[in-house]
Amino acid sequence: MPKTKAKATRQPKAPPRQPYDDGKRTRKPRSQPKPSTGGSSQAVSTSVYQAPSPCFPIALPTSATGAVLYRDFCIEHVKTCYPGVEPRNDFELLWMAESTFKGTVEELRATMEEAHKHLVKECGVEESKRMVAKMLGQHIEPTGFKPRPKDTNKYIHIRPIPDTKYSIRLFPGSLSAAEYCLDFVDSASGEPVNSPFEFELWGIPDPDTPWLGVPISMELSSMERSHGIKQEDILPGHEKFLLRDGQTCVLIRPGKPRVRFTVPVRRHPDTVQVAPEVEVVLDFPKVIA
Repeated sequence: MPKTKAKATRQPKAPPRQPYDDGKRTRKPRSQPKPSTGGSSQAVSTSVYQAPSPCFPIALPTSATGAVLYRDFCIEHVKTCYPGVEPRNDFELLWMAESTFKGTVEELRATMEEAHKHLVKECGVEESKRMVAKMLGQHIEPTGFKPRPKDTNKYIHIRPIPDTKYSIRLFPGSLSAAEYCLDFVDSASGEPVNSPFEFELWGIPDPDTPWLGVPISMELSSMERSHGIKQEDILPGHEKFLLRDGQTCVLIRPGKPRVRFTVPVRRHPDTVQVAPEVEVVLDFPKVIA
């Protein structure tokens, strides 16, 4: 009797994890490191991912939502990465914002002086000043540049999280890339905090039209964790999550009701309005209860 090879039985794959599971793996709040203080002999040690890295300035209209003056961006970035060290001129401001340096303040100053001498030798004094001023005078679209606690405009939105003393804050990132950011803030003071309680944050399909597009749910990590920074190494109040305009998200906490929200959609100021003789938009209701 010929041998017969038993047909291998394929084990069924485990279903993909959904945001409405029991939430056993939740993000726990971590102790936050204390920021270092400045001093004349302070060792300057910066990390590329301690704060949003400056991107090359892209010339944008000042009316663009999310656009900021590069000078302002550099000032805030330098305060974060070089606490207690004040740039003495525009060249040092630009150099410190775009460079990572480890060493004492004296070594930092000496390095910047050499870099400035080299630039002047190559371009001349006046041209060097013009180049630096042009760089700092441009507008950029940074993603992850947090507003101050009391800053308000039509693009910053804060909503309290039930049964906590914290709120979710949405603030604009790059308009061209349709990027929005989320962080957690103290509801009373407005100060940003890192992961204040156990939670999971998920991006989910639009619950009104889950059949459109690709019905994928995905757990979202902070920008810092996505860049390999350990939770305990994130600077206090710097944690943030990258979202997209129009994205629907759900915040899950153990034993608490889910918190669902949809990110606002910004209209680009340079969007060309279609003339009525070219296109007519019919006003049908979007949702019928």
